[in-house]
Amino acid sequence: MNILYLTANFPYPLTSGYLRHYFLIRELAQQHEITLLSLVGATFDAANIEALTPYTKRIMTVTSQTRGGSRRRKAINRLRSVVSQDSAIVQMRGIVEQLLRSERYDAIILSGKQTYFAVRGLPLPPLVADMCDATSMKIRGHMRYASPVKRLLLWWDWQQMRGIETKIIRSAQHLLFASARDCDVMMGGLAQPAAVIPNGVDLDYWKRSTSSRDAHTIIFTGAMNYAPNSDAALYLMRDIFPRVQQVVPDAKLLIVGHSPTPEVLQAGQRPGIQVTGFVDDMRPYLEQARVFAAPLRFGAGIQNKLLEAMALELAVVASPLAGEGLRTRSGESPPLTTADSADEFARAIVHELCTPASVASSEREYVQRHFSWPRGAAQLNEILLQIAKS
Repeated sequence: MNILYLTANFPYPLTSGYLRHYFLIRELAQQHEITLLSLVGATFDAANIEALTPYTKRIMTVTSQTRGGSRRRKAINRLRSVVSQDSAIVQMRGIVEQLLRSERYDAIILSGKQTYFAVRGLPLPPLVADMCDATSMKIRGHMRYASPVKRLLLWWDWQQMRGIETKIIRSAQHLLFASARDCDVMMGGLAQPAAVIPNGVDLDYWKRSTSSRDAHTIIFTGAMNYAPNSDAALYLMRDIFPRVQQVVPDAKLLIVGHSPTPEVLQAGQRPGIQVTGFVDDMRPYLEQARVFAAPLRFGAGIQNKLLEAMALELAVVASPLAGEGLRTRSGESPPLTTADSADEFARAIVHELCTPASVASSEREYVQRHFSWPRGAAQLNEILLQIAKS
């Protein structure tokens, strides 16, 4: 099949939120020809294109000068896309029209809510929309913890996002989601074909190099300028960790991830806490820890950070929201402990710190059974073959 693949960000390097598409493209390339068209930011490193070159017939990028910035800026950019005033989206749409005139595509895979406006209203081959997560649900969850002024902006952003998601759902022949939870939230009772294709984990990479670990070290990882992560880190440092220290005085907390906000850096000055900022390799930090704590209070999709911690055989204590993202389509729940309040989180973490680690890792085994890139790509391949026949 000849596939046109559109993304709202370039799927490399693998530290980005778009690593999902790198692996799906790599797997699909074994059977199909893929043209990749991506929006990129002004600071995009063109050398990243080389990572996808072996798996694609053609790679094209469109530079957007408005990508990134504050939530207010992102919301404004999204509105510009709605009314077709974003020059990058207009350029991307022109490229799509040219590609559709010059050759026949059997399917289009669309990722990113913004990219929808590059294809809206065009005569298209079958469209597969990778929603990945329920972005509107994430925004709505954020509203619960925002200031009154910020809550108004978030409400407006939520309204815009929900409208975009609805348009994509109505336009696509098939929808993809990274988690069963987000699929259920978005689809409700709709009859539109939808599939859950979870993110995978490279188990050869995310594998322990040592059996030793610090019995009293807790860790949380992620991009620390991303609102769900920075909120969780602050909640962990300010409310949960002091409760743990009352029982385990020598407990240590690692907050590992790039671009920590000023609030995260300030909270990280408390005794027993280390905020690392960017690190070249997460694995040594994860390997020294005993517990991965994920007190995410809002968010969506599947938490790659939890999968990586579980692959490295860490005990995980997570909020219901974070844990539910790892539930399988068949209803199987991940082997982790869920906690709601700061007291519940502290008790669960203390319990894990005071309990010897098991020799058998149910966490890694769960990841191995359910989160495989080849398995997900095979499922996507079946969907592509089905819609091409219809």
